[in-house]
Order: sequence, then C-alpha cells, then structure tokens
Amino acid sequence: MKKSISYITFLLMSVYSYGQVTLAISEVKEPKVNQRFNLTVLLEISGENMEQETPLRMPDLSKFEVIGSASEQNTIVLDAKKGDVINQMVYQWVLTPKQAGKIKFGSVLVTVNGKIYKTEPFDINVKENEKKSDVAATTDNDIYLNLEIQDRSVFKNEPAIAVLRAYSRNYGNFRKVSNIKYSQQKNIKIKPISLAKSEIETGSGTPSQVIGVFMIFPTEEGNIDINPLSAMVATSSKENKISSNRVKINVKKLPAGMPLDFKNAVGKFNAVVTHTNATEIPEVEKPVNISLRISGAGNFGSLHLPKLISSDNYISFVPKISTNTTANRNGLSGEVIADYIVVPKKSGLVTISFEGFSFFDPAAKKYVDLGGPSVVLNVKTHAEVVDAKSTIEKVNEYTNTVLETVNTPVLATHNLKIKNKDRINWKIVMGNLALLTGVLALFLMVKKRIRNQKLKTLPVRRNITSVAQTEEMIRNQWSPHFEEHLEYLDKLNAEKNYDTFFSSYEELKSDTKRFYKLQTETDFKKWLEERKGAQILEQYRALSEKIQIEKFAPFHSEDEIEIILNSVKTLYAEIIK
Repeated sequence: MKKSISYITFLLMSVYSYGQVTLAISEVKEPKVNQRFNLTVLLEISGENMEQETPLRMPDLSKFEVIGSASEQNTIVLDAKKGDVINQMVYQWVLTPKQAGKIKFGSVLVTVNGKIYKTEPFDINVKENEKKSDVAATTDNDIYLNLEIQDRSVFKNEPAIAVLRAYSRNYGNFRKVSNIKYSQQKNIKIKPISLAKSEIETGSGTPSQVIGVFMIFPTEEGNIDINPLSAMVATSSKENKISSNRVKINVKKLPAGMPLDFKNAVGKFNAVVTHTNATEIPEVEKPVNISLRISGAGNFGSLHLPKLISSDNYISFVPKISTNTTANRNGLSGEVIADYIVVPKKSGLVTISFEGFSFFDPAAKKYVDLGGPSVVLNVKTHAEVVDAKSTIEKVNEYTNTVLETVNTPVLATHNLKIKNKDRINWKIVMGNLALLTGVLALFLMVKKRIRNQKLKTLPVRRNITSVAQTEEMIRNQWSPHFEEHLEYLDKLNAEKNYDTFFSSYEELKSDTKRFYKLQTETDFKKWLEERKGAQILEQYRALSEKIQIEKFAPFHSEDEIEIILNSVKTLYAEIIK
C-alpha cells in the first residue's frame, strides 16, 4: 500500500494536530452493503524525542467485515543539521459494511509520550446494495478477485510485483478457479512469476488465496491503469467469468543526467566479454567465438545490448542471442548472451571492443556506467602457429591428416586417429587428489585421537585466579545463545504471541550488543558497517523499519511476521559468524 501523501491529505476528513503529533482519518462516502471501501489513517510524529508507545487502537469494527489491512512508514527530513524529522505512518483497511443504515464510527486512539491522542467519531451512512451480481447471488459462486500491487510508484521499466488474490467464504470455491488471463497493453508488459495456488489464508476476515503473482514492466511515464485480470469459475451447469479490480500505478520519469550510452536498462547489471575457445590460439583468417554476457536483475525483455564496434582489424557476423532468465518476487534475474563470430584480419594484439553500457539502478536512484567491455586477442599467423607446436604435436597432426584422407582397404583408419597427449585428464588428477586427501585426513584423525587419550591420563592442573580474572574468563566464554533465541522466536510465531515476539527480538539485539561490548544503537550500526559491510547495515536498517511498523500496527499480519522472522535468521547468522 503506497499512496502519495498529497492524495491522502486530500481525502482527510478530520485532522487533529497536537503540537508535534497529527492524527487524521479519511472520509467515507456513503458505501453500500457488501461493497468494499478503503479507510485510511495518517499519523505524523515530529521531533526526535517523540515516541509512539502503543499501537493504533481502532474502534469497534463488528459492524464491518475486515477484508485486509496494510501499513507504510515514511521519514521526511526537514532540516538534517537541526534534526527536524517527521515520521509518517499510514495505515489502511479494506472494510465491507454488513448492514444498511447509519453506523457510528468511534475514535481512533494512540499514545505518544504518555499522552493519548484521538480523532472525533463520525457517522457512516450505509445504503442498500441495489445491484446484486450473479457471482454474489448464490453461495456456490460467492467469490471475487482482487489485484494487489506492492509498490505503486516505480520508475519506467522498473518491475512492479502484482498479486492476484481470490476471496470467498466457501472454501470449495477456490478449487473451481482456473484459466487466469490478462489483456495485453501497449504501455506495460506483464510477465507471470507463478500461477500456483497458495495456502488459504483466514487471518484478515474473508478467507483468501493467492492464485497468481505477476511482474509488470511499465514502458511509459505517468499514471497507468492496469486492466482487470480475469479467471473462470466452474459451476454445476457452466463456467462463469470473473474479473479483478482495475489498479493504477504511478510511473516516474528517469532522473536527469542520462549517459549517452544508456541502453534502456533499469535494474542492476554486469557486462563481460570473453573468448569462448580461449584454449586455442587465434589465427589470422580463422573464425573466433566472442561472447558478450549481460547478467544481473532488471528489464531483460526491453534493454538494448551494446553493439560490436566495427574495425579494419577484424570482420564480424550477426550474433546469436540467447536469454536465460528467471522471474521471482525480487524481479527478473538471469543473463542475456550475444555470441559473435569474429575473423581477425591481421596478426598481433587485436582488441575486440563493444559500445559502452550504462543502466539505471532504481535502488540507488542513480545511473551506473560500466564503460565499453572488450577483450584482447593475441592473433598469430599460420606459420607462427606451426612453429609454436612441438615435434610430437606436428607428428600427431600429420598422422591424423594421413589417416583421415588416405583410404586403406585393410584398416578402418578412422578409428586410428591419434589423440593429443598434451592435454591433462583432470578427472584422474582430481580423483587422485581426493584419495590422497582422504588418507591424510584419516591419518590426522587417528593421531589426534591417540593424543587426546594421552592427555586424559595426565593430571589436571588448576590455576588459581583472582575474581577479576574469573569474571573476564566467564565474559570471554559467554555467547549470545543465537540458536536458543531463534527457537524461542519460532515458538512465539507459531503461538501467535506477537507482543512477546517483539520483546524477545529486543533481547536478542541487546545480547548481541553486549557480546560485542557495544553500548548504544549508534555504536552497533557503526560496528556493522565497519565489520560486516554496508550491505549488512542496510539489511539491519530495513529489518528495524519493518519491525517498527509491524510492532505498532493495530492488526498483525502472519505473512509479515514470517518475513520478519526469516530476515532475523538470515541477518543475525551473518552478524554472529
């Protein structure tokens, strides 16, 4: 759920600002029974010492059915030198009224620095749903589709992940959904990631199931409407077609400063040129295989490959393009290979050069110039190649030529071709090395066991130390019990005890700081950057932000908690090792 702040501000009905805290709720315009509507709550906290102490407390929602919820946190820096920062938390719910009439919607409450802030209650006039579709007319067909996009604000050619979810009160309806289709549009390209059905989820009101995940590549800038996706629902008599909602995304223009060799590539890439048959000596007037490999993650379907620069030193032919990509929720990753056949026209050092390759990295929001990839060939003449061969190689080559060209009536000469003996059989070499390594390891193991048995028979000498030395020894032997922490977090997640889950994570973080003798959060971040690198620090910051959002969310999502738990396992495994 990502919406621009200007759009949310336009919808706000009541805004209450208490000095450094602003709490607002969106306007609801006369919804109908069983018709979904969005309810948005905006919480702004400005000031470095202001701290949200409780989750957002919603009023009684028993007269509504909660279809789903989402949240987002934004940080706006007003003055970095003075430390003026505004933390914006946006919460959104998808609700469905259960009955017609006037419904009193109570106050939304939150506690900041020991003070309770609230919105004023208001009335919602719910009307009868006059139009009843065939899909909702019977319990057999009570199912509908919802298209959800995680990030609705992306750059041109940056993929947006879309999730198609089916909702139904009848679990049997999920088995009847099939044949998912999407329409082709000129301004976007859709690539399916997975059409496998997930487990049925029941934690957010109406049971739902993910029936498809797609990757959307926008090819134009501005606001783009994604056409509804459709599916077929089998009934006892016929198949009914159902469609999802229409979703709008905001496609941002690429920033200024675009390099001249920009190849319409958005993502993260690497470019390498190789001489594929490098074991053979390049020879004048003989073809050589040159491969240009673009690997990474991004819009492989619409980027432009750098072309081979023509030269008088060689001639080239039209390349063969092969693509090997995999679509997942992190984007489209893989590689594109352009295989060229190049014929050198002169001897000596010949440089095979390509055009420059630049791409835009949406994560860093900057252009990256890889320059022009190239490879240098040491081309020899035919006479130089012959002179470089040994006497045995010349004899073998001459013998092979005779056996292949001269017909002998007695021998099947094509089976007598002599193989070059200058090549090493690496399988035999690796096998012998493995055998030798195994024997050496067995010898060292036996030797270590004998030494340990001798040490057991020796009397144990105990050194008498002081209290300070004993405390230092205990502190050095102490460890943060990483595995025990993770097992406890797994148990709390399974029991859905989320309050204890977040407090246990804080204990894990505190134990880790103590283990590395770090006092403050700033010291911990500085230690991560120096010891583990900027990537681990960025992972830690992203994890802390996710935990902060989910910790104070009114409703906890099982999927988000599972993602946070997996992130904790991955990150702290890197920190501890």
